[in-house]
Amino acid sequence: MATVDDRTEALELRDKVWIFAQRGVLALVVFCGGIFVGYQLWGEASKLREQVEELNEKNASLVKERDTLRSKIALVERDKNQAMKQLEDTQAKAAAAQAKIEALQAPKPVAQ
Repeated sequence: MATVDDRTEALELRDKVWIFAQRGVLALVVFCGGIFVGYQLWGEASKLREQVEELNEKNASLVKERDTLRSKIALVERDKNQAMKQLEDTQAKAAAAQAKIEALQAPKPVAQ
């Protein structure tokens, strides 16, 4: 009878070890799965990287647009300054011509 008890105890011990091994493997699979899912969703942050790339591209295009607009502003200001200088020169010439016309049209004193 001792052999039957020893066998049943050995079977029970083997079953308990098998159950704990199964539970340990299951816990390990769940834990590793959680780490994998967490890494895929947050660790690598693929969506955030895509968003960063898009924002960098948008930023680069806005910087180029800003530089283009600044150069256009500089050209317009240069043209405006040239036009203002031409206007001033033309006004000065017109004033000189007007003074000359007035000087010519002024009544001359008659010599007696």
